[in-house]
Amino acid sequence: MDNNIEKTGLFETVVGIIMDVAPIICVLIIIAWAGRAYAEGYGLFVQKSLDSPGDVQAHSEMVTISEEDASSALRVGKILEDMDLISSRYSFAVKARLTGYSHSILPGDYIISSDMTAEQILEKLSADPAAVPENQADGETPADTGQSDTQEENKDVWGQ
Repeated sequence: MDNNIEKTGLFETVVGIIMDVAPIICVLIIIAWAGRAYAEGYGLFVQKSLDSPGDVQAHSEMVTISEEDASSALRVGKILEDMDLISSRYSFAVKARLTGYSHSILPGDYIISSDMTAEQILEKLSADPAAVPENQADGETPADTGQSDTQEENKDVWGQ
């Protein structure tokens, strides 16, 4: 009889401890989840790059986007996250969806820097790397060469 009382007492003690600890564990999980959700939302709506422009830690990487990867902003985000160019592939994919770039990412080789925002990266990945005009191949713009856009158009129209 005493053995049953001891087993019942032990069982009640274990159940009591679990009942006391379970809410604390649930609260800690909710706090961790809320912190992660806040960080993802902040990264989504605030234009922020992984590294500050001109930061010593900022780095550039050659990123190759295949035809298969270009079909999914989440895959592209994973590539960029693995190269430490963005902080979250999920925020990147949602940003691509919200800005309309999710279906316009083109395959190719791109140089991406960690001081670029997600929107700047999406703009770059949506521009065809082979479509850069000859006079802008070295990063020059018509303003850099001393010509305005109107002068460029006039040369094309009048053949001068």
